[in-house]
Amino acid sequence: MEKDIFFLERCLQLAQLGLGNVQPNPLVGAVITYEGKIIGEGWHQQFGQAHAEINAIQSVKNRELLKKSTLYVNLEPCSHYGKTPPCTEEIIRQGIPKVVIGTLDPYENSKGRGVRQLQDAGIEVKHSIIPEKCLFLNRRFFTFHEKKRPYIILKWAKTKNGFMDIKRDGGQKKMSYWITNNELRTLAHQWRSEEEAILIGYNTLVNDTPQLTTRFFSGKNPIPVIVYRDKIEINNKSFTFVREKSKIENILYFLYQQNITSVIVEGGCKTLNMFIETNIWDEARVLTGNVSWKEGTYAPTLPLTPHKEVNINHNTVQYFYNQEINF
Repeated sequence: MEKDIFFLERCLQLAQLGLGNVQPNPLVGAVITYEGKIIGEGWHQQFGQAHAEINAIQSVKNRELLKKSTLYVNLEPCSHYGKTPPCTEEIIRQGIPKVVIGTLDPYENSKGRGVRQLQDAGIEVKHSIIPEKCLFLNRRFFTFHEKKRPYIILKWAKTKNGFMDIKRDGGQKKMSYWITNNELRTLAHQWRSEEEAILIGYNTLVNDTPQLTTRFFSGKNPIPVIVYRDKIEINNKSFTFVREKSKIENILYFLYQQNITSVIVEGGCKTLNMFIETNIWDEARVLTGNVSWKEGTYAPTLPLTPHKEVNINHNTVQYFYNQEINF
């Protein structure tokens, strides 16, 4: 069992390399061992391209060893045709005698089918070895398929004394008042690159005119989603607009229908509290800068202890997980 856990944890490390590039597919890594040593490994690198198992098989120099090897993979191999052929067919074709799987696939076209196909071909299969770690890695994928909504990450920055925005007079637009340091700004843009969409409220769009890009980090830009009021002028075709009066469940189901698996929410206090008060959120990431303001709008608060806290050059990042609805 210890050997299985060791190689499956390597699969998780490899799978993580696909974050931000494979959605709506899951993060998957695969390792092939012969006599207890790794002879091949791979991960799903890009949506529509080869899956982890195929990349791992192709990395093996001596293919004859596959007939005496073990394949480790963090998620059940796919058994249906999509952008690529089923991985189960290639595993069977290569004659790999044993497969160890971290957790089963939640997708209705795959759950349990991959295991049965492999077993029917005479392959020894072990599964659900480290399900909690595998579920956590693919929490976006599992939430999307099991809850029919995107995975929700709340993110905001606040001063040492709890303000997230300056005091505004009338229609005053926000100037460049940075709360956090350069390192945290880069980190925040990395987070954007890892999610499929970024959501803000209409007031944030008007007051801050945010770019909602990953300009401080080399990565793809998320899809901008704006929650808006009735009776406003909307002329910007670059954004996806959703009516504020809709129930939050309806907004999220709309995004689910657009095949969006994850959303990072970076709106103002009102928009963030819309998720907090309905308890429809999965993660929160709170950045605290090394500055104080005399007045302004207070940031939201969470009645939870952070799961993790990291200090970066006199700034702090706190990570919260909603244990009531999380995996």
